[in-house]
Amino acid sequence: MKKTLILAAGFAMMACGAVAQETSVPKRITIIEGKFFRNLPEEVAKMMTPDGIKFFMLSTPNGTKAVGIKMPEPLTNEVLRDTIPMVQVPEAAELLRRFDEAQARSEGIGVSSGRTEPLLKEGTKFPEFTATDMNGRTWSNADVKGKVMVLNVWFTGCGPCRAEMPELSAWKDEMPGVMFFSSTFESAKVARPVIESRGFNWIPLVNDTVLYKYVGNNGFPLTVVIDKEGTVVMAEHGTSATKREALKRKIKSLIK
Repeated sequence: MKKTLILAAGFAMMACGAVAQETSVPKRITIIEGKFFRNLPEEVAKMMTPDGIKFFMLSTPNGTKAVGIKMPEPLTNEVLRDTIPMVQVPEAAELLRRFDEAQARSEGIGVSSGRTEPLLKEGTKFPEFTATDMNGRTWSNADVKGKVMVLNVWFTGCGPCRAEMPELSAWKDEMPGVMFFSSTFESAKVARPVIESRGFNWIPLVNDTVLYKYVGNNGFPLTVVIDKEGTVVMAEHGTSATKREALKRKIKSLIK
């Protein structure tokens, strides 16, 4: 009898372990074609620039956030093998509903070569903002008054965003008098591992619900240079060696 009870307890513990493993909550939620992923599939990351890809920033009233991605072509079976069950995703049904609604309204953020009118125009004043960094400090226009400011808008699923981080960090080391901010709509819990692993030393704004909207349909990352008078002097979507060099020259010209 005692042996039977021990075996029963052992099976119960194994079952509990299996359930815990199956229902572990993903750190990042990505939705593609109605399927859930823990991270952005590598195949999708490689398609960051072709026309047709659209990103949808999703959030429920309870604060659950996800990125919905509309692809121009179906995913391969190899990618679909990495999907996770809905039961592992908090508020999965609500996220899917909001994704469907967002697609119907076409409120996505494009990553494409087909540009639209930029939302931050050179020669205009940078809008009023209030944002909180990863350590809980609140920042606003008052904190950058009279200083050159650079803003980089990104998210963890953006491969080009992650790739440029080490180079951008070197800018801060070279130009310590400039206020360098990075901004993501994602939480500190989601953003921190990427920021730390890439050594990204810009002031890390998180849970952003305003600045990311300036990406519009022109794609991530968005890097904006603002002069000491608070005027936008350069706004660049996407990234490349040529674009980064132009941005760096512009920043240096403002601090001479």
